[in-house]
Amino acid sequence: MINDNVNIYLKTTINQAGESEIFEFDTTGELFVKNGAIFLRYIEVIAGQNQTKVLFKLAGDRARLNRNGDGLTKLAFLEGQRLPAHYQTPAGQMQLETYTTALFSEIDLTQLTGVTSISYDLYANDVIIGQYDILLQFTQKSSKLN
Repeated sequence: MINDNVNIYLKTTINQAGESEIFEFDTTGELFVKNGAIFLRYIEVIAGQNQTKVLFKLAGDRARLNRNGDGLTKLAFLEGQRLPAHYQTPAGQMQLETYTTALFSEIDLTQLTGVTSISYDLYANDVIIGQYDILLQFTQKSSKLN
């Protein structure tokens, strides 16, 4: 089942070194289900930057986030767990870890709506480099006939 018909809203809050930044992003994307997991795929376009292909995988109490643009980022989330993460840059690969403090998903596939929130700490070499909150919402794109 492939549906290129969802509206996606993403809000990311980043807390680093006492500073807070919020990024908000609205786009359309594709939702599909494979082996019981839900996948959301879209292209992120930020002024002055290359396009980034983004893929969220939601499966039960786990989530994954892959971002493929100027570099490749792979993050895994499981509440209460510290998991390896990868950040590939032109200069080489950085070994990171995520520690997920909260993960919540509520998805209705019949209505093609859902919300997922993920809060996590990001570590590099056992040092926390930031605290992140992701809010991901999707809704079925309305038909032009309505």
